[in-house]
Amino acid sequence: MKMIWAMIRPESVQPVITELDNAGICGMTRIKGTGFSRDLGVTPGNIQNPEIPKEILMIVVPDAEVAKAVMLIRTAAKSGPKNIAEGGMIDYGNIFVTYVEESFPIRTAGKTGGILKI
Repeated sequence: MKMIWAMIRPESVQPVITELDNAGICGMTRIKGTGFSRDLGVTPGNIQNPEIPKEILMIVVPDAEVAKAVMLIRTAAKSGPKNIAEGGMIDYGNIFVTYVEESFPIRTAGKTGGILKI
């Protein structure tokens, strides 16, 4: 099993969730956050804010579904407005994939011994 961490623009979250759900990939955690990148933040008026709003999706999938999930996330997250010579906007986000060695269910801990080997 692998965990996919998708750090994406807030306006891209719902299209990404919809695409993953349509593909049968569901069950994720959504976290609001901020980040820093090459475009140096948001400039409302004369104020420079180096923090860029982001949302983080944490999704655990079987190894065989990682490539499909990453492709769906990249496509859906990049479907918004384009600029910069139609190559897309700076800082659509990033996707990281990490290993999941164990999972500890909370609700069924008493029934399964507390450890779910993956």
